[in-house]
Amino acid sequence: MPLRDLPTESKAAAALLRTDLITHRRTIRRSGRHGAVLACLAAGTAFAVLVPGPAGTGCYLWRATTQPVSGRGAALALPVVIVLLVLVDRLSADGFRLRRQVRSVGTAAIGVVTVAAWTGYAAQGRPSCATSPAVIGTIVLGTLATTVAAHWATRSTAPWTVPDDESGAVSVEPLNQSELRAVFVQLVTQVDAWTPFRFRLFPFMSGILAVLLVLSTVLPWRELLDPVALGPTASEAGLARSQLWEIPSARLWAVIVCGLAVATLVSSGLVRRAAAVATGSVVVAGLASQLLWLPAGLASGVGYRPAIGAWTALGLGLLLCAAGLARRLVVAGAAVVGVLLGVLVPSAVGAPYQPSVVAGVPHRLLDLQGGQLVDRLGMRVAIGTSDPLDSLAGPLDGSPGQWLLGRTGSESSTVFAYNDGVALPQVTLNHGATPPALWGVTDNHMVLLAGGALGQPWAILSVPLDLVSADISLTHKNQDGSYYVTPGVDILATGIGPALSHRNADRSIVVWGATTTWQIPANQLREGMRLTDFVIDPGPGAPGNAVSSGPDGTTAWRTSETGLAMLRPGGVPQQLTGVAPAGCVLSSDAASSSMTVDAFAVDVRGNLWLGGGAPTSVITPDGVLRKLPGGAEGVDSIEARPDGSVLLGTSPGGGDQVLQIPDAASAAASYPAAPAPEPRCDRRKPVDGTTTFRATVVSSVPVVGAAGVSTQLALDAAGRLVRVRVPVAARAFGPDGQGGVWWTVVGHRSTESAVHLVRGQATVVRDLQPVPANQKGEFAAAAEDRLVTAVGPDLYNFYGPDGGVRRVQVKGELRPGGLVQLASGQVAMVLGEQLVLVAGDGRTTVLLGGSTSGWPISATGVPASQRTADGSWFAGPDGKLWGYDGSHLVRVDAPGRVAVIAGPRQGVPQAAEQVTVIGQALYFQLGNDLIRLEAAG
Repeated sequence: MPLRDLPTESKAAAALLRTDLITHRRTIRRSGRHGAVLACLAAGTAFAVLVPGPAGTGCYLWRATTQPVSGRGAALALPVVIVLLVLVDRLSADGFRLRRQVRSVGTAAIGVVTVAAWTGYAAQGRPSCATSPAVIGTIVLGTLATTVAAHWATRSTAPWTVPDDESGAVSVEPLNQSELRAVFVQLVTQVDAWTPFRFRLFPFMSGILAVLLVLSTVLPWRELLDPVALGPTASEAGLARSQLWEIPSARLWAVIVCGLAVATLVSSGLVRRAAAVATGSVVVAGLASQLLWLPAGLASGVGYRPAIGAWTALGLGLLLCAAGLARRLVVAGAAVVGVLLGVLVPSAVGAPYQPSVVAGVPHRLLDLQGGQLVDRLGMRVAIGTSDPLDSLAGPLDGSPGQWLLGRTGSESSTVFAYNDGVALPQVTLNHGATPPALWGVTDNHMVLLAGGALGQPWAILSVPLDLVSADISLTHKNQDGSYYVTPGVDILATGIGPALSHRNADRSIVVWGATTTWQIPANQLREGMRLTDFVIDPGPGAPGNAVSSGPDGTTAWRTSETGLAMLRPGGVPQQLTGVAPAGCVLSSDAASSSMTVDAFAVDVRGNLWLGGGAPTSVITPDGVLRKLPGGAEGVDSIEARPDGSVLLGTSPGGGDQVLQIPDAASAAASYPAAPAPEPRCDRRKPVDGTTTFRATVVSSVPVVGAAGVSTQLALDAAGRLVRVRVPVAARAFGPDGQGGVWWTVVGHRSTESAVHLVRGQATVVRDLQPVPANQKGEFAAAAEDRLVTAVGPDLYNFYGPDGGVRRVQVKGELRPGGLVQLASGQVAMVLGEQLVLVAGDGRTTVLLGGSTSGWPISATGVPASQRTADGSWFAGPDGKLWGYDGSHLVRVDAPGRVAVIAGPRQGVPQAAEQVTVIGQALYFQLGNDLIRLEAAG
């Protein structure tokens, strides 16, 4: 009986056929092992593109760079093509011929994209690109994907074909249900049934959108339009691009987006629809509320803008929302949750650094980590100068604003405008080996000090902030003899290094060179200025040294390597450092404290801030030294600002840091005073001696002699005071006390020769004994025609007036500079902690000393063994042993007998670096000043 005559059996057969058809299609739509392998390769390729290359290779894909790598578009398209091949293969499962065509075309597409990526990499001309993870991952994984896809296409199962019609075999008997079901399933495979596909459109579309959304995170989401991109060529080479994963403040939001996208892929039914809507709403809400709104740029156009990744994700998010809400409005709750997550969770523009501010207590002005600042948008600024305060500047007139100097190369730096926690590049400076010091901004020009290395030129420059780059290296000159700089840059003043500078609280800039110090008011920094109009000299030792002054007239200056002096309005200069004995702890009297002051500054209320090896402290107008609370050790530089705050430049652990003390000027008086000085350290009541001296500053001393590095004060043939250049070959030298100079040299046979230069005439005395080979250094001292030299461990040469040389052995460790030749023929030596008198035959007599933290040599009523041997020792004008402890002149008359000759109130210079005797005059070296001391009357 025909099948149509059996309605019940017909319905049953149709149901069975429908069930088998669904099972068959589910089976053939499975991608199998090839699809799983391709999915893994797609994930690996995306990861390879996402991971940035090492800094040394220069092969960045989507990271900030001025030379983007070609081929990055093809590299990013490769995982997308692989994923699309797997998805389209599943869509074409109902047609065998179409499926084979899809796999063949997909294989070709993967191969073409891989070749395009490799071609782009190879065209860079960067051999080191071969080691980049992006290059290796893209090429290797792309090649593997091409191989797997090709195997997949060639191994496809051939479609079933209907056999030829055999009319003779046709049976008049109706087919049973099993035969009918088998024939129907075989016939169905020959046609493309699109009806089931229509009902599965949402799962496939949502899966594709979710995959594309995850891949969009490796695109640039933010671009910084820097000055290079605004140049004459308008090239995008100046764009600094950032991936979503490179924005620290947005990483949590990115993780949420990727997690919801994965949930969309793995779920089904209503859960899949809700996950898709949640994913789309998170993306749209986050972008609309945070990621697309970036801080305003500069007037020149420099600033941030959303990049292609953000716009792509926004479009994909809108599509996901539209697809999910098309039929099921019940998933609106998921959309609400997604909006809340998008608005509340992301913070693509992280909060500005907010320090905990307490008046009078230092805190970090900038969030520097290891000398680098990372702003709230991820921009890195590396402090570009050895002194961090030289990399920080504001408007010279005191208006709001801040600029930073970031090192971007071995010989280049970039000036960043820093506002609201965001650093925007403005101008690149090509400065050579020495970075500039920023002073401040006025009229949209950055005023800075360029150059300044020893023996190299320096210049005060005014650089427009709207320049793309400026050459301030001062390595070339124009035809008129002026230094070449980029057109538009103004040269305000020039000189020859060394040159250093700092800003004062009275809105002035202090520059000091080899022998001169200038103080320039900020409003006088303009073209045509003459440096000679700004020369200052507040006191002995100031020329060529740092000077700091406040609005009230208080001035402090460095007098020598260890000395620091201060002058208050209506007062007399006061010595603050360089006169205390060694080992004296910090006390209320600065002069009675052993301090190494590396930096100092006077604030708006006349407080003097001190920093260096000792704890940071301040001297208030009442003369009391107070320690800074909160701790700030190892301060290298200090700046007092016109607003009353104080900045400290430190280098804790090797990384630069800038500390700010808010309201420092008003809070200084509230700091606790340091304890009173110890009796042996107390310098508040200096001892007076038996002689009063008259001090005069020697105006200028000419330098004579052959080429040499070191010089020594002496008298020329006409009796004039000169500085004699000592030959480079000289191992040791010293004055003879009468205007002559001795020095020693070693000949080819390791024998020592001594040269005595007296008013232009030289005599030579030779030692016939060889000098020990293990001698690392040599010291010498002379008195008239006598000379003593240290030629080896515990060995000394005594040169007599008759030209004879005796070698004497004296046990003990000789201090540098602790050798004195007396006119009597005896020699004084500082051996360890003792001052010893050595006779010509080597016999020794202890004069004083023995304590590492003893009393100063100028102390009275103290046993000889409790004194220290610290100080400068020399043969005085009377031929006897004299000493100088930085404050007093003393004479050693006998063991344990010390007479004070003169003190500070009798004209003795304080904290001098060197003392030279010529006849009856003593010459003290204070910085670049030479002070002559002669007995009055």
